[in-house]
Amino acid sequence: MIKNKLVSLAVVACTLGAGPVLASGIHVRDAWIPAYGEGARSAPLFLTVTNTGTPDRLIGARSDAAERVSINTLQAHEGELRATALQAVALPSGVPVIFESGNAWLQLEGLKAPLRPRATVTVKLVFERAGEREYRIRVRPNPLGGDTLENMRTDPLQQPGQTQRTEGLDDALRSDPFLR
Repeated sequence: MIKNKLVSLAVVACTLGAGPVLASGIHVRDAWIPAYGEGARSAPLFLTVTNTGTPDRLIGARSDAAERVSINTLQAHEGELRATALQAVALPSGVPVIFESGNAWLQLEGLKAPLRPRATVTVKLVFERAGEREYRIRVRPNPLGGDTLENMRTDPLQQPGQTQRTEGLDDALRSDPFLR
């Protein structure tokens, strides 16, 4: 009888201890923010979230690097795709949810400073069950913007570190049908 009670207490203790582990089984990987220079007001944050515990939802996010962080997706509106804010994103158990362009993504809005490559940004993700989690996200060079766009009117054959040459390039850019 005492042995049965001890076994029952052990099972209850193990079950109670397993609750928070299951509820907090949130794993974030492949998180990054593209670099943006002066004047940028917003930047996307891409990541993959896998929930290994009980089903949960991402209900918000915040960062010291931006005034606010929204969860967005693209939706058709009058024949155009537009970013639309979401209240939450479901995180089913065992299914990786990829936050990227064309899917749901996080948007840092009202950037407080330029986002330079190799910098890190602290972001707090808020989950319905798992609560608030803090992550340090790396800023990567932006393949489509940032310094690449700033230097678009310079000589493409110019070596890095040389003084920028711009003479005559504006006329060539205006006359080239592929660059219009």
